[in-house]
Amino acid sequence: MNNYLAVVEYDGTDFKGFQSQPGKVRTVQGEILAALAKLTTGIEGFCYAGRTDSGVHARHQVINFRTFQELDLYRFQWKLNCVLPGDIVIRKMAKVAHDFDARRDAKLRQYTYYVVNSNCQSVFWKKYSLFITGKLDIDAMRQAAGKFTGVKDFTSFCSDNLHKGFSTREVYSCSIGRHADGLLVFKISANAFLYNMVRIIVGTLLEVGRGKKSPEVIEEIIEGKDRRLAGKIVPPLGLFLTDVRY
Repeated sequence: MNNYLAVVEYDGTDFKGFQSQPGKVRTVQGEILAALAKLTTGIEGFCYAGRTDSGVHARHQVINFRTFQELDLYRFQWKLNCVLPGDIVIRKMAKVAHDFDARRDAKLRQYTYYVVNSNCQSVFWKKYSLFITGKLDIDAMRQAAGKFTGVKDFTSFCSDNLHKGFSTREVYSCSIGRHADGLLVFKISANAFLYNMVRIIVGTLLEVGRGKKSPEVIEEIIEGKDRRLAGKIVPPLGLFLTDVRY
C-alpha cells in the first residue's frame, strides 16, 4: 500500500472546521475525501497534522492517506485541484514512508494571527484579520509574548476541560511583527496546542496592549491554571495554520 502526503491550503470562512462531523456539515476533510473518492478507490488511514476550528484558515495543513494505487502525483494533484471547491487547494504532494503519520510525526506546528491596528482596514484584509482602532502598546505585548515560551501548563488558555491533566505544551516561540498599514502579525509555534489556545493567547496579549493587563501578570495567569484569568478569545477569522514541521 502506498502512503501519500499533501500540503493543503484553505479558506476556512465557510467551513465548520477541518475534521469531518456527523450530518450535513461542510468541513475541509469532508470535501477532500469526496474529491479523492472521485479519482481513486480504497483510500485508508486519512490523517491530518492539526484540527482547525470553524472559520480558521490554513496555508500549510498537512495530510496523508494510503491507497493501493500508484499515483502519478503531477497529474493527480492537477486533477484533484480541478474537482476540489475553490476554497481548497493542494499545494504539494509526495510519496512518503508507509509509517508516516501527519499528526503523530509532527514536531512543530505554527499558527499566525493577523490584526490590523489602524484607523481603517484594507478591503483585502477584512475577511482575514481582526480590526482594532485603539492604540496598542507593542513593546508591552512583546514583553508579555516572551513569557509564553517553554514547557508550561496552559490550562488557563484552553476553552474546555477535555485536556484537564494533560494540558502541558512546549511553546517554541511567540512573536509579534509590525508591518505597513498597521498590520500586526502574531506567530506562535509549539509541539501541539490546546483547544482555542492560540486565540486566547492573542486575546490576552491584546489586553496587555490596551493596558488592561501588565506583561508581568502572564506568569500568574499560567500558574493559576484558570481560564477566567486569561483574556477574551479573539474571533477565528484572523487565524491561519502556517507551518508544520517533521
